[in-house]
Amino acid sequence: MTKRRDVLRTAGAAAAGGVATALLDADIVRGASAESVREGAADWTTDADAGAFPLSVASGGPTEAGAILWTKLAEGAHSESDPTYVRVGTDESFSETVYEGKVAADAVTPDHDHVVKVDVDGELPADCHLYFQFHHAGANSPVGRCRTLPAPDASPERLRLAVVSCQSYQDGYYPSYGYVAEEDVDYLVHLGDQIYEYAGDSRFEGRSVTLPSGNDVAWTLEDYRHLWRTYRGDEFFQRALANHTFIPTWDDHEYVNNPFWDYENDRPWSDDHPRNDDDEFMTRLYRDSIRAWWEYNPARVQYDADADHLHDRFRMWRSVRFGDLVELLMTDERLFRSMPPGGDDAGRREGGVPPNAPEADDGDRTMLGFEQREWFLDTALGSDATWLTWGNEVPFSPIWRSSNDDGQFYRDYDNWDGYEHERREIVGRLAHEGVENYVALTGDMHNYMVSYVLNDWESVENRSPIPPADERVGVELMAPAISSESDASNFWGAEDSTDVESESPALTADKHREVVLEENPHIEWFDSQYNGYAVAEFAPDGCTWRAYAVDDTVDEPDAHRTLLREYHVPEGGVELEERAANDPDWEG
Repeated sequence: MTKRRDVLRTAGAAAAGGVATALLDADIVRGASAESVREGAADWTTDADAGAFPLSVASGGPTEAGAILWTKLAEGAHSESDPTYVRVGTDESFSETVYEGKVAADAVTPDHDHVVKVDVDGELPADCHLYFQFHHAGANSPVGRCRTLPAPDASPERLRLAVVSCQSYQDGYYPSYGYVAEEDVDYLVHLGDQIYEYAGDSRFEGRSVTLPSGNDVAWTLEDYRHLWRTYRGDEFFQRALANHTFIPTWDDHEYVNNPFWDYENDRPWSDDHPRNDDDEFMTRLYRDSIRAWWEYNPARVQYDADADHLHDRFRMWRSVRFGDLVELLMTDERLFRSMPPGGDDAGRREGGVPPNAPEADDGDRTMLGFEQREWFLDTALGSDATWLTWGNEVPFSPIWRSSNDDGQFYRDYDNWDGYEHERREIVGRLAHEGVENYVALTGDMHNYMVSYVLNDWESVENRSPIPPADERVGVELMAPAISSESDASNFWGAEDSTDVESESPALTADKHREVVLEENPHIEWFDSQYNGYAVAEFAPDGCTWRAYAVDDTVDEPDAHRTLLREYHVPEGGVELEERAANDPDWEG
């Protein structure tokens, strides 16, 4: 395990070329010479200046000896002659400093949007919360908190992860992040769709988006940077990132809706972008979106801005090890995926693809790409952690749904339903090797779902009763959206609306839940009515999943919050034990 993690760490820290220089090794300042080196340079006694650091601070890419510390300087506050200083201490007052360093003035430039990323791996003690702060040209940043990983051979008593996904800025506010900021969690896991590539008006005050290019969808690097600045400008989001070390992956909206890789012509593809017919433009669009993601995320991933091919430019997949308790595998399910069955709109309500499209079982069709799939299986099967956990962007379990009240059922082949052969290979290998305590954490769908992962999916196809325990390989726990609208929701007033594609009455949340549970016996709980967040707690004797609903129609710290469900999965047994079940007594 250590060797694999060391390789990932080295690849992240040594990435070179273009914006990769944003990940910097600061000059270390400590010991007897500290005062002479820093004299007059950093006045840490001044108050935080939000104007100089408009997006606050964040940390990510944790290791047992460090993390990546992140901030962004305001263009007007940036001095080309002043370095940027950073310090890490054991408390908010920095009464004991464990690391001090500085980033050269010429390393923070408009070339990477005045972003500062400092990798302090190898400099911090293991398994503890620490505090950090930046200083530039007489201004101090807010204080952030980071957490290092336990040592590889440590045996943590627990691990608590806040789990979030899907946060369309135009569709609602982020009070969920206000609650996440105050949660007693160790890390913040994001399963994708941190930004959406769209511009346009919002029915919520202050949430409309206008892109620099003037288009209604991102076309340029500056469009993506503008979106990241807009989303990161939210106060609640900033608080959560400042308080909890970040472990993100991406989904499709960080660049373009429903993308896939056209392997025949070796180019990215998305029918959702008006310039899709222009190969050169789409390649540049992907390149720009990757660059912006790298700039704005403190993540220990491989990025090579000089690589000729997009597949060589960005490798997001990685393993994060929390002692011997949990191994978390983060994957990329967009950049390498094949075209789904029937094309870009496959399996959706009016997609024109039979519900059991035979091409979904094509052995050449891949979600992960062949190299990433091999890494995933090798890492999963070789892990000796108590819990094997997967940061999985899109629904893994088969899901039969109805798009409206006319009785038509469909499967969304943008999910793993469109990649049955690869899904069956993954589950079959896990089952054959006897992998225990397997938990998939899933996003994308804007719903809550708690489901069994089965070795025998045929029973699902036949709508048979749930198979016995020996067919259960693990569980899938789906986090809701922070703010993005769901397929069917009383909360959003869907009962009075129509499905824009079929022009038939929209499916209500209650009916949607009823249909999903009736048609999918492996699913224990499903809800499409609310937005919110979840907390996954792992201990040697079990995993506990708590799903919260938060009213995202108000931009207030005291927005209504309700614990919707709590489930427990005992160690050594694939059982979903419901421990709490509530329905909110409020309406959006």
